[in-house]
Amino acid sequence: MSDIAAIDLKSGKPNKVRNKVLIGLFAPVFFGTLYGLAFGSVVLNGTTSLPHNAYFMVRWPLIITSGSYVAFEAPEVVGERFQAYSFVKRVVGVPGDTVQVSGYQVCVKEDCRTLQESLVEKGIEPISPMTLEAGQYLVFGDAPDSLDSRYALIGAIPHEKIEAVGFPIPFPHWKEIQAWFE
Repeated sequence: MSDIAAIDLKSGKPNKVRNKVLIGLFAPVFFGTLYGLAFGSVVLNGTTSLPHNAYFMVRWPLIITSGSYVAFEAPEVVGERFQAYSFVKRVVGVPGDTVQVSGYQVCVKEDCRTLQESLVEKGIEPISPMTLEAGQYLVFGDAPDSLDSRYALIGAIPHEKIEAVGFPIPFPHWKEIQAWFE
């Protein structure tokens, strides 16, 4: 008998049901941790474009659905300053969805975002109306000043450019962490 077996206090015999429950609870946590260590990473959000401070991202398998958060290579247009970082945005459009543009509004389904007037005045064009093809995703940041798929310079993100898919995790803001060490 194992040392970790649950023993019924009245009979002194192993409680097989309780043991199965303990194993059933422990195994997913154990294997989930191993999977996370092998294929995952924590990405800290250094901007206000998304509402959460950190995301747990996995590199395999890349199962992308509407509402997922994806990390993708920073576009060349943002310059060398951001080339070492991945962009993390929320997926709002998946293959088959229609992207509509009307004035300063870019919409996918019921999700609409307004273009920043200051960027439009600088000549940054909105994305063209389109239907997303296989392997194309439209991503938005949740802040009004996010640089995302609303603009042609980011546009629809091809599947092969997506580095990881994830979800938000509770984590203090990077400025709070920095203050701990000052």
